[in-house]
Amino acid sequence: MKILDLDMDYFMKSVATFVDESITERLPEIDYGDCVWTAEEVRNFLENNLGLSKENKIKGRIVSGHNEALWLWKELVCDDKLTTPFEVVHVDSHADLGLGYNSWTYILNYLLSYPPEERPSHPRYVDCFGKISEEGIGDYLLFAIAYRWISKIVYCGNPYGECNDYLWDTLKDYKENYIRKNPVENTIQLLYNPEMDFPQFNDPDSLKQNYIKHSQKEPEVPLLIIPTIEDVKFDGTFDYAVMAQSPNYTPESADFIINIFREYITEI
Repeated sequence: MKILDLDMDYFMKSVATFVDESITERLPEIDYGDCVWTAEEVRNFLENNLGLSKENKIKGRIVSGHNEALWLWKELVCDDKLTTPFEVVHVDSHADLGLGYNSWTYILNYLLSYPPEERPSHPRYVDCFGKISEEGIGDYLLFAIAYRWISKIVYCGNPYGECNDYLWDTLKDYKENYIRKNPVENTIQLLYNPEMDFPQFNDPDSLKQNYIKHSQKEPEVPLLIIPTIEDVKFDGTFDYAVMAQSPNYTPESADFIINIFREYITEI
């Protein structure tokens, strides 16, 4: 099955980064109001790049924070309406794969110790500030990979961003392919080593290689990165679609995009 996972901030010509998840204010219009795509540009992308059609609507939902997409997937999985693992077409200004979050160390050192079927029941962890956290707007896709729910990610990154905001430590053998202007393939493979925690950044390469050698390897998840609009080419064959408003990453003047997207889905 294939999921279309949209973030409203993709439709902006300036990318906000590292906005704290606790911030509730919208982006200031004076800085970002002129950066929002026009209605014509949005419709053209939905129809001609993603293949959406008003005559052939997709079951979908509009959410606020992007981590609520994972909540929808949990709901559908529990109702036997979504079969795992599934492909995710992630259209967003951010990869949402854990960069800037410390949940990835919890995932690698602890969450992966549970049997896969039990992992969705253990999303809570204590972050570096002593706060209890769980699947957030910037790491929910990494959690979904740890749950073994995702077979492939196509990351359609904002063409005005760098499109490389993911953790090298989660890539297979720590190897990254990166070409800014062309689609590029990487592979995510999470590791769990019951004998040692994940090495620190400044640890010697020999320690890292020893960690890899003796780790239990999770299934490989291809990560295709598409950094340009013209290379986003889909025919609309998605089983479900979700759009996140991401209020702390978008100005209020962008909210018309939600109403446009609503024309292409049957809300569930």
